[in-house]
Amino acid sequence: MNQEQLADRLKSVSGNEPYKGELTQYAVQSILSGRSNYPIANLLAYCTDMNIRFGMEDMATEDCFYPNSVLEVHKTLDLLMRRYLIDAKMIYRKTGVHYTSPKSLDEEDLKRIGGEGGRKYQVSLSIKTLLAVCDVIHCRLLFDPK
Repeated sequence: MNQEQLADRLKSVSGNEPYKGELTQYAVQSILSGRSNYPIANLLAYCTDMNIRFGMEDMATEDCFYPNSVLEVHKTLDLLMRRYLIDAKMIYRKTGVHYTSPKSLDEEDLKRIGGEGGRKYQVSLSIKTLLAVCDVIHCRLLFDPK
């Protein structure tokens, strides 16, 4: 799936309803046009605000995961990468995209890491990176109405 296909899928699931939520108009246009490299946090917020259930499906086993945060998306990617013995180097070799997992997948560790410097540790992930990793690990993104 590429960004344009993702945008088309979101439009069809949402029924072209106008967006009413916390995201800026620019962020919503980035998601619906499928042309910019926006953070996954925006996609999760959009799905929540539009009553769309975001999911990730392992195409080999048909296991479905429904992450509610960026950290949970990272945990799902980590699980699938370990399952198929894929590392960040292989993702880069196949797609040319760098994937960097968080320093820890434990929320308490991340709070401690961020607390040492007096600021919160940010767990980020862009749509282009997610799509590249999903392509390598054969993971399909799901968008279902709630």
